[in-house]
Amino acid sequence: MPRDDWATPRSALRKSAQRWFGRLIGLVVPLHARLALATNGRISPSLFWRPGIILETTGRKSGLRRRAVITYLPDHDRIVLVASNYGRASNPSWYENLLADPNVRVVRRGQSLPYVARVASGDERRSLLKRTDDVTYGVYAAYSRKTNREIPVVVLTPAT
Repeated sequence: MPRDDWATPRSALRKSAQRWFGRLIGLVVPLHARLALATNGRISPSLFWRPGIILETTGRKSGLRRRAVITYLPDHDRIVLVASNYGRASNPSWYENLLADPNVRVVRRGQSLPYVARVASGDERRSLLKRTDDVTYGVYAAYSRKTNREIPVVVLTPAT
């Protein structure tokens, strides 16, 4: 299985922090996401030091509006999302939905704004993954090692 080469080697201390963070995320994220969705973002979708959004996509099969709470990497006016799905074998549903319809809405800081999604590839993907991974103490590198799929990176740009 080919491995991504974007991950920075980690010290033993960082690896320990990564394991701790991964376990904590698994406990906190589902509850936090429910609260953020139930309050339409009044309880912030941000998680620890990572900014968060509520991403609204159109269901690829149902055509209904779907919402997911996702942490992101701010990049000027763009929003960078990593479709890691915690290292599971399949992509997250929100990613599959935006492949079918790249026009999405982002609820952030009490505002719902339109964005257009595209999937990053090549050097841009590796660079964004590395930047995101450095902020999260190697969590995405750990997810990448758990799965056979290439973890997609999505760039959202404001719709004109």
